[in-house]
Amino acid sequence: MLKTLDSALALLTRFTLEEPTWGVRELAKETDVHHSIVHRVLATFAANGFLIQDSAGRYSLGLRLFELGQIAHRTFAPSEIVQPALDALAHDSGETVFLSLLDGMQGVCTDIAQSQQQLRFSIEVGQRFRLIAGAHAKAILAFQPDEFRAAVYQEAHLSDGSAIDARLDQVRADGWSHTREEAAATVAGLAVPLWSRDRRRVIGSLSIAGPVQRLDGEAVPRLIEALKKTRETIEPVVGLLR
Repeated sequence: MLKTLDSALALLTRFTLEEPTWGVRELAKETDVHHSIVHRVLATFAANGFLIQDSAGRYSLGLRLFELGQIAHRTFAPSEIVQPALDALAHDSGETVFLSLLDGMQGVCTDIAQSQQQLRFSIEVGQRFRLIAGAHAKAILAFQPDEFRAAVYQEAHLSDGSAIDARLDQVRADGWSHTREEAAATVAGLAVPLWSRDRRRVIGSLSIAGPVQRLDGEAVPRLIEALKKTRETIEPVVGLLR
């Protein structure tokens, strides 16, 4: 029973921002699961509102998952506290501000306040990212156990993580991360880690991202202080149940 449930949920996790729709045979080929099994699983999810099927027979996520997602979002990052804090920081910094939480060996963007400038960094709620590139990623990875970092390097097919480890040592020493053109060309990022309520684990990061020319030099100390101040507001509620 549990093995069947695990297999079914594994199929559900294939629905991502990058690949939001799947046909039965297409998903079967991708996962190496027999198409009849994939068909039954997807049809069951659809019957319960977790998926919807279009006229061409392709499946996408349903409103039941959206409903559960809203509940999860309010649990992990209460919007009445988090969003105003992010909006204020985006207004004061002039850049895009976003909150990310650790999920498995990846980060997930959960909340955003967009920059109002024409040239700005773009990220979407629900977007996943590896933990090896970008200030938002390194602010999380730097504070994870050695075994966790080794597993992240292995998943990313890095034969030698020593160069990243050296950067992460600096992140731990500083208490914040600053990167230039790691996650995307012409983009710089600044981020601070978010700690759990018991202060034992880093569970995410709070980040500012924008064009390299605007997030460098004299701007860095001012923006880091702004990030730390905003963290004081959101960290107690973001870490409430983690």
